[in-house]
Amino acid sequence: MSPSRSRLLSAALLLPFASALSIVTDPSTVASKSFTHVIVGGGTAGLTVASRLSEVSKNKILVIEAGPNERGNPTIDDPAQETNSVGEFGWFYNTVPQQVGGLVQTIYQGEVLGGSSAINGMQWTRGTKDQYDAFQALGSPGWNFSSLLTYMKKSEIYHVPNAEQRARGATSVPSVHGTQGQVNVGFPQPWGAWVSYQSHISSVLATFPDAQRNPDIGTGTPNGASVFVYSIKPGTSETPGGNVRSSSAAAYIYPFLGTSAKPNLTILVGHQATTIVWDRAAGKPGKPKAIGVKFAATPAANTTIGTVYSVVVQDEVIVSSGALGSPRFLELSGIGDKNILKKAGVPVMVDLPSVGTNLQDQPLTTSLYQIKPGQNSSVIETANQITEGSVAYIELNQILGAKGPAAGQYLLNSISDRAQAIVKTGGFTSVSGLKKVLQYQANSIVNEKAPVVEYSFAVNLINGTFAHLVWNLLPQVRGTIHITSSNPAIYPALDPKYLTTQFELDLHGNATKLSRTIFGKQPLASLWNGEIFPGQNLSTTATDAQWQKFIAATYTPVLHPVGTVALLPQEDGGAVDPNLIVYGTQNVRVVDSSIIPIQISAHLSATVYGIAERAADIIKGVIPPVQCD
Repeated sequence: MSPSRSRLLSAALLLPFASALSIVTDPSTVASKSFTHVIVGGGTAGLTVASRLSEVSKNKILVIEAGPNERGNPTIDDPAQETNSVGEFGWFYNTVPQQVGGLVQTIYQGEVLGGSSAINGMQWTRGTKDQYDAFQALGSPGWNFSSLLTYMKKSEIYHVPNAEQRARGATSVPSVHGTQGQVNVGFPQPWGAWVSYQSHISSVLATFPDAQRNPDIGTGTPNGASVFVYSIKPGTSETPGGNVRSSSAAAYIYPFLGTSAKPNLTILVGHQATTIVWDRAAGKPGKPKAIGVKFAATPAANTTIGTVYSVVVQDEVIVSSGALGSPRFLELSGIGDKNILKKAGVPVMVDLPSVGTNLQDQPLTTSLYQIKPGQNSSVIETANQITEGSVAYIELNQILGAKGPAAGQYLLNSISDRAQAIVKTGGFTSVSGLKKVLQYQANSIVNEKAPVVEYSFAVNLINGTFAHLVWNLLPQVRGTIHITSSNPAIYPALDPKYLTTQFELDLHGNATKLSRTIFGKQPLASLWNGEIFPGQNLSTTATDAQWQKFIAATYTPVLHPVGTVALLPQEDGGAVDPNLIVYGTQNVRVVDSSIIPIQISAHLSATVYGIAERAADIIKGVIPPVQCD
């Protein structure tokens, strides 16, 4: 085919085939057509990037989302139905039996339009300033707290608390929030159980006298205790049903349906992208170029893929499938450790051993208390409420007391040994690179007082209980996720290596023991009349070893995985450069939580929106690209 004929064909394929933004289920509507950008995953980051790229009229964007479109489904929209939404719309990744406790854990991600933002707890928090500055300090220019705050604010429509919310304990620092974005963020209205949340905060401060009430956990200093802010659209009265989840679909996509806006954006739901189509000859020397994406109807787990379709890619493939889905898709496409790919039967396109390493998720232990009967809605949740209402972010010395300085010295002095041990087990690819990461993280914990433990307080209307969720925020271990088959329906082998150092167990054991102390302090102590769990499993005189044994038998994942396609220099164990281009490729980019190189003292969604907003400006050329070659 002559070059001129090829250009004419490409132009014809790029002609709009919809007069407005469209969400489709029929693969024939997009199969064999051509797009400037194909986004693999319609979740938190994927829809953000898609919506922003569609602001450029010459772009033609396709999003391929494995899950369904559930616009208007109350299971998703109603904040009180978070547990139901998880069960109905999740990818369920099972771990290998964990070294600690021997348990097979399950980490889930959202399998629905909106991804995890459609099924998560909606908590809207941010990490510490120095944790975001770590991105740049570890080798990625332009990625720091200042730049990310700009884009986190860009994503928000922040609702400043009204008089009633302030009377119930809501505080804010409006200057760190945005009001012109897409994601509704605020405090609930109606807002039940507010007395419970304030009681929890008071009891936390009674337990940790040097902790303080935090007026806004989005400032870059989350330390202390506060009520949660959420990604919800608050109601306007005390009428049940006033609060509605603000997912990425509700924020960036649904407002444009039925309008003439974004005719260059098509979203195919119910279909799973299976692999990238490559052209080595079209790429730079040694760098293959993505020229298409294959996909099929989403199969049941661990079955087989049906009819395979494909689309043409003109500019780039953007992988936004989350910290578990993105490394899986990259490896299926031939990007990863050559030995793992060959064993799985996948042709090697780019030998990039860092893909699927550096996995960091947080271990969680839950305690339960029976609420005293006869409490009103100021203590117990009512309909259309979010169950987790207040939070405390606590630093190392506050958790470990007199043992804190020694633990801090351990973190600072054991860096080389820990880095070598992690690389030996496959959790990272570069000892020298991991030493830089661990050094930065240790300094953040010891000298910058980054919180290492979160206490999240929840009220359960159904069974009348208080729950205290306790977790290590900053795991020092590193796990892996790797494919074992070329079949896209087969789930990968997942090993987070939860709690596999004595430091992790000591920290988690002390934190969980202090959870009982918090509940024994007034005013929280007056609201419950029985410890259900651990209850009689652990006496008041239980030893540290007994607490750690209890944790090993009962912990679960927090569901905040990061780091598996890390934003770091390649020689230091990274998988994407500062432009988020996958090393060794010409035009494959990753935009989601998998790029976060070190875990943050926060829930993830606010950060992921900021990453996606900044990535969109990089792709559009608003931010000049960093020269990496």
